[in-house]
Amino acid sequence: MPATRDVHGRDAIAEFRERALRLGPAQNLVGILSRPEASGSERPAVVVLNAGVLHRVGPHRLHVRLTRRLAALGFAGLRLDLAGIGDSLAVAGTRSFRESAVADTQVAMDELTAQTGAARFVLVGLCSGADNALATAASDPRVAGLVILDPPSYRTTRARLRKAAHQVAQRGLRGALAWGLAVGRRELGERIAARRHRAAAPPSEGRETPPLAGYRQQLEALLARDVKILAIYSGGLGERYNHVDQLFEYAPALRGRLTHAYFPDANHLFTERAQQTELLDTIAVWVDRRFR
Repeated sequence: MPATRDVHGRDAIAEFRERALRLGPAQNLVGILSRPEASGSERPAVVVLNAGVLHRVGPHRLHVRLTRRLAALGFAGLRLDLAGIGDSLAVAGTRSFRESAVADTQVAMDELTAQTGAARFVLVGLCSGADNALATAASDPRVAGLVILDPPSYRTTRARLRKAAHQVAQRGLRGALAWGLAVGRRELGERIAARRHRAAAPPSEGRETPPLAGYRQQLEALLARDVKILAIYSGGLGERYNHVDQLFEYAPALRGRLTHAYFPDANHLFTERAQQTELLDTIAVWVDRRFR
């Protein structure tokens, strides 16, 4: 299929083709490869991971639009279904969800090397997809870049003050105080319930925010390895991210070492078409500048 637009919205020259692939020793994994007609193996290939348990097309076809956009720029891209998600079959075993996700992503990278000759990779993930991308990068030196959307984020004192100021502006001082008391009671109840749940339940396979110190160390180790990182945050995170520079409020040592963007008007899944288009522009420009 011909590509119609380039990274800056102009007519593009590159053409690309798409094909379905079965991957893995058991051929249980399914992915769609968008491959440029002409691309050099010196460029990294892109692997786009599932957002939670959503099918490989991504929320509102985000992954389809992204891989096709990057293919038009000359970057091969695979939108992958991890085992047990979408069209990929689960395989019996003792691996945790995270271990299985990392292994499946490495299988995808192996296949892309066989198909395109690419030796380096950029991983893209939203929500738990960001967590899986980070975990894969931490264990596989072939990962040269990460695009992580709504990765782990953390409330800060400044974030709480920004929220409180907004409530005062919206409700007045008395209304804001009532709101603050209600939020405090709710958060206390949630903490008590969470502690009881952790004591009584087996480890969760769902998404859990890692301790901040460990997360900072993980990012610093990747940056020290010269992994390029684009961290993108939506307005759907609430107090966990409500300012463009909140990342540097809880990880000041990262300032200037990675690229970050904030979409305050976007929800977690980038539902609105205009927000999704701006997101795609941001990612495409970053990938093209860092890896062309």
